[in-house]
Amino acid sequence: GKRSVTRLNVEEIRGLKGQIVTFRLLPQAPGAPVVTGRVLGLIEAADGVVVTVEPKDAPGKRLTVHHHHIASATPA
Repeated sequence: GKRSVTRLNVEEIRGLKGQIVTFRLLPQAPGAPVVTGRVLGLIEAADGVVVTVEPKDAPGKRLTVHHHHIASATPA
């Protein structure tokens, strides 16, 4: 059946650049279940976008999250 999760569209994710955001991730995603950090940038991929996040609890680290793995995003 269909998931009831509200998926973000790519435009919404683009609008988060530069903000501190809490991403709720799907279980198979790196960094799951939740990562909070600054959105450093977006890499356009063939099937969507990949978000580069600097986790709040690991300054200087880079976590890349494919938008398909993001269940929800909330500005922190």
